[in-house]
Amino acid sequence: MTTCVIGSLREYDRIKDIGESLKEMGHKVLLPLDMSGAHFADRFQTKNKFIRGMYDQIKQCDSVLVVNDLERDGMKGYIGPNTFLQMGMALSLGKSIYALAKWDERLPYNEELQAMDVKMLDLQRRF
Repeated sequence: MTTCVIGSLREYDRIKDIGESLKEMGHKVLLPLDMSGAHFADRFQTKNKFIRGMYDQIKQCDSVLVVNDLERDGMKGYIGPNTFLQMGMALSLGKSIYALAKWDERLPYNEELQAMDVKMLDLQRRF
């Protein structure tokens, strides 16, 4: 079983750490492309590459884990637009979607998130 770990790229190091912890436990994990060294001369081309790369990874996985248990912009369980897009890809491809935390209901796509049947992980050990 392969899991794609996704979330805000501002939290890439955290996503990577969680992915490494899962690997140590014997799970097969795919991580987002590390865009930290990307040149943003053509921002849209870079974003396009990232989105296409995530789609390819999500096609290969069985489930998606959303790293969203930190607060951002005054919202607990923040899910940003790119993460939401990736969750939509996973849904359309029939993948199971898990999240570390319940998202803030003030998100503009709260109803869509509710419709995705996201399963909240009940973790005894936090990452």
